[in-house]
Amino acid sequence: MDGGFGKNFDDPLVYRMRKSVRIRDRTLGLYYGIACVAIFIYIVGWKLGVEKAYLEYEPISGSIKLELVGSTPRINLKEEDYCRDMKCRLCDEHDVRYPNTDTREPLVTTYVREARQQRVCHRNATECPFASPFQTALWDDYLVAGVEHFNMRILHSVQAPMFYLQSQASMFKGDSRRMHGRLVGRKNGELHTLKEFPANGQADQIGIGEILQAAGVSLDHVLPGHIRPIRETGSVIFCHVRYFNDYTVLAPASDIHYEYEFSPANEVESVYEPVHLGVAWTSPVDVEERMLLTRRGVKLVWTQEGALGKFSFSALMITIAIWLALLKVTAMVGDMVATRLLPNRRAYKAAAEHDVVGDADATGLDDASAGLGWGRSSGDYGAIRTVGPP
Repeated sequence: MDGGFGKNFDDPLVYRMRKSVRIRDRTLGLYYGIACVAIFIYIVGWKLGVEKAYLEYEPISGSIKLELVGSTPRINLKEEDYCRDMKCRLCDEHDVRYPNTDTREPLVTTYVREARQQRVCHRNATECPFASPFQTALWDDYLVAGVEHFNMRILHSVQAPMFYLQSQASMFKGDSRRMHGRLVGRKNGELHTLKEFPANGQADQIGIGEILQAAGVSLDHVLPGHIRPIRETGSVIFCHVRYFNDYTVLAPASDIHYEYEFSPANEVESVYEPVHLGVAWTSPVDVEERMLLTRRGVKLVWTQEGALGKFSFSALMITIAIWLALLKVTAMVGDMVATRLLPNRRAYKAAAEHDVVGDADATGLDDASAGLGWGRSSGDYGAIRTVGPP
């Protein structure tokens, strides 16, 4: 359609095809073939197969309830090596756990010092010559016997808040009694399953000894910079609860899975707990006594982490766009090598810049390109020569 003044209104609607030139060069063809296979393996095998790049993820939120259960079993304290150097006592879960409240960072007590202290400065004094108004009169140290035999009972729940609110699908929420889980440990950088937790409607239960083993911690070992064992200095273990639903080939799965992993920290842990015993109002000094309990043990710091995924068309399109972009870059590199580095680069460049119908190979151009003034010399497979005008 002519719009006048030499303009065609159909020009903006023109579709332009990109010309393709085939070059018969084994080295260049091998490069392009290997590059395309590598890109295919990366996109399909790694991005889509392993990383599940067609999913959209949302970080989880959750709650966890921890309860220390059990008591010191019937053990012979004389047979426990650690009881030979320091006195041991039999305790129950109320003595071992601190604090006895709902917390994500409970302390499993392994060492206790009971210091009986008396007030040495008047309650209403404006100054005191001592570092503390209380001074220790008597003390008693002991270790908790058989702490490895106690168990941690765990109940936890999780959900992807926005995914669940938008879809109300049960696949985006769950609790430990109805999810499958496992306890894992690392050996030579690889994860190994140590214990399975089936979805049987019951709370998970992990022994303190199992936690120490999974974290690679022994209460008889000594932390760097200390001279006493962990049983007397205490330590910190990070307890990770990870959730995921992309464990199937075609994710997301209909059920959420989780795993426990424990990692140690080279830190000691002590808690000081003053317990006031009573006050007798006298002069010049109030007779006031307290028991200062020093607790040391294994502090378990629990965290819930991970993300749940759902299918996302936009995420899939982004992955496909990356695939096409990598193929385009590969083709651009091939074009650059063909037109600038190969021995017959001039012939290849001429074929790419002109409207030629035919194939170009490593020995020149075929007869279809002879009209441009290029051709194959007779009897010389590897040479290109210029054909002059008739």
